[in-house]
Amino acid sequence: MPGAIPQLGICFSDRQLFYALGQVPSKHALEHIGSYDFNFDVTNAFRNQGSDHFRGICDVLRRLKESHGYKQIKVVTFTEDECWTSVPRLVYEKADEREAHLSIIMKGIDRKRLEPSWFELSNQEFRFLAIRRHDFTQSYQQLGELGVSVELCSEFEIGSRWLKHTDARGSFLVVACYRGVLSVYAYMLGKLRGATYIRFDDFGDLPYLWTYFAQNLKWMEGLYDEVLIYGMGTTRVINELSSLWDPTARIRKLNSLDTMNVTADETTYGFSLESAFPAIMLALDV
Repeated sequence: MPGAIPQLGICFSDRQLFYALGQVPSKHALEHIGSYDFNFDVTNAFRNQGSDHFRGICDVLRRLKESHGYKQIKVVTFTEDECWTSVPRLVYEKADEREAHLSIIMKGIDRKRLEPSWFELSNQEFRFLAIRRHDFTQSYQQLGELGVSVELCSEFEIGSRWLKHTDARGSFLVVACYRGVLSVYAYMLGKLRGATYIRFDDFGDLPYLWTYFAQNLKWMEGLYDEVLIYGMGTTRVINELSSLWDPTARIRKLNSLDTMNVTADETTYGFSLESAFPAIMLALDV
């Protein structure tokens, strides 16, 4: 039966790998959620595919495959290794215009090394463009050498899986927290409204950076039913930024299975579930 074999969702944060294994045929249950701690930064390991550190990550996934027998890995790519932008629909519809914009945005990088993906926006006059470099995606695809297929997912695509999982009909802003990087994206009436990411050195800088970005990205100051937040340092991020969000929006920290609307046999975990949220969404058969 198609989909009878569970899929593994994985995401990385700082020195940790988080994973979740779907439970078939249920669409809301997980067989297992776990994490691995490394003594190195996983982002740098992916950028150096021949290193012992990268081989260590592959060894962990190999052991998971031997234990659980999954056939597909879905992984969240590192936001800072991508380029996100929105372009007018007229550009998207003309091949020569698309290529011209790519050459401007990624100036100096050979077109053959770029992997663009296009997404619909709630504003039909624009399209959203996410660009990955081929040398970065190769490291993710190496995970497929374990005899499984690998599907890559940008951070903002977690929102579309949340929509399918919850049947949400309203609008929501999402803030994903990583060391030194905030991924921010929003959905309205079932479609992506906008996405960006903010690099920062100190949490105290976030109010100023948010205000600066919002000057050009008006959706960051929009009205939303909910603000969803996950990742590391979420409490500090809420303390710094909640005054800049829609005051009528409900802030939902995705730090429990109940909040995520999923079930699992385990009820307690020795790590932060809010950091494992992307892996959990990718493991579900939505």
